[in-house]
Amino acid sequence: MPNETSDLRSRPGDPPSSTRARIVIVGAGYAGLSCALRLARKSGGRAQITLINGSESFVERIRLHERATGAPGPCLTLPDMVRDAGVQLRIGWVESIDLQQRTVTFGGEAIAWDRLVLALGAQVDVDAVPGVRELAYELDESSTFALAARLSTLVAEGARVAVVGGGLTGVEAASELAEAHPGLSIVLVTRGDIVPGLSHKARQRVRAALTRRGVELREHVSVRALRHDMLITEQGPIVCAACVWTTGFVASPLARSAGLATNDRGQVWVDAQLRSVSHPAVYAAGDLAVHREPQGVPVPMGCKSAFPTGFYVAENLSAMLTGDTERTFRYTAVPFCISLGRTDGVIELPATHTKPMVVHGMLAARIKELICRGTVWALALERRRAAWAHWYRSRTTPRLQAHVDAGSAGRDISERAGV
Repeated sequence: MPNETSDLRSRPGDPPSSTRARIVIVGAGYAGLSCALRLARKSGGRAQITLINGSESFVERIRLHERATGAPGPCLTLPDMVRDAGVQLRIGWVESIDLQQRTVTFGGEAIAWDRLVLALGAQVDVDAVPGVRELAYELDESSTFALAARLSTLVAEGARVAVVGGGLTGVEAASELAEAHPGLSIVLVTRGDIVPGLSHKARQRVRAALTRRGVELREHVSVRALRHDMLITEQGPIVCAACVWTTGFVASPLARSAGLATNDRGQVWVDAQLRSVSHPAVYAAGDLAVHREPQGVPVPMGCKSAFPTGFYVAENLSAMLTGDTERTFRYTAVPFCISLGRTDGVIELPATHTKPMVVHGMLAARIKELICRGTVWALALERRRAAWAHWYRSRTTPRLQAHVDAGSAGRDISERAGV
C-alpha cells in the first residue's frame, strides 16, 4: 500500500470535513505543489485538499543538469514542504481516473473528488527514436543519478558523451558536464539551431560559451537511432560511450486513458480558466495543459508555465468555493535564463522593442542561481501563507502551446530547464 503523510488539520472556524469540497491534485511538481499551497491559503478551510505524488521527494527539475555531474544538492521532501499547510499528502501512483464516478484509484482505493487537478508534467519521449529507451540517460530523477554514478568511469576512459537536443535542457547539460568534467569529450547534437527561441545575439553567446568549454556543436543533424556506442544520423554515425537525451516530449497517458480531450501528445485541452474542455470539473496545470483555441502570447513549458498555471487553478478553485467568477488565465513574459556552467550564463529579457537585451557571463550565472533558489523560496512563502507571484498577472492573453514532435529526435524541449 502507498505511504500516506497527513498534514490536514482543522482550524478554528473550518467547516466540518463532510461539507468541505473534496479537491484532489495529482502531481506535486512545481505546478501541483504551488496549486495545493495557494489553494490551502485561499480556501479558508472550505476545501479538503489531497495532494498525490509518486515519491516523497520534491524534484527540482531546473537543477537536474547540475545533479547529473555529481554536484551535491539539498534533499527537499514533500512532507516538509506541506507541513502545517492544510494539505493531505499521499505517496504512491494513481492507477486510473473515473470521470463518471469522480474518483481516482490509488493503491486499490477509490478516492472521491469534487474537483480534480492534473499537474503531471511531461517527460522525454523515449520511444520516438529506436534505442533511446534502452540506452539513453534522461534528465529525470532516477536516470540523472545513474549518469552521475557512471561519470567517474567515463572520465577515466576519456570517453565521448553525446547530448541530444539543443534546447535549454541540452545546452545546460552539455555546459555543466564539460565544465565539471573537462576529461570528457562532449558533443551536442540538435536537429535545428540551438536554443531556437532566443535571438541571434543570445544564440551567438551560447555558441561561444560552448566552444570555450570544448563542446563540439553539431547543428542540423537528425538522429535516427541510438546504439550502445554511437548515434546513427542522416549525416553519418557519431561515436559516443554514453548519450543524454533531452529532446521530444510526451505527456502522462493518465489523462487520455481517463477519457479527457487531449491532443496527440497527451496534453489536456483547456479553456481560458484552465478547465478541461470536455470535463470542466477537471483542471490541468503546467506542461499538461494546452489551450484548445490558442491566441495571444505563447507560454513556454517548464517553470514559466508551471507556477502561474498552478496559482491560477488555485485562485479559480477558491473562487468556485465562494461562488465568485473564475478568471481568465493571464501571463506576463519573463526572461529566458540559461546556465552555462557555474560561472557563465545567458539571460534574454522579454523584447519590448526591436533590439532584445542580453545579459551574459558571471552576472547572468548569478542571476540564474538566484532565480533557481527563488522557486523554492516562493513555495516556502506559500506554505507560510505569504502572498507572492501577483506579477504573473497581466493584460496579455496567453497561449499554452501544443508541443508536437515530428519524429526522429523531433523538436527540442526548448523551455524545460529554463526559468
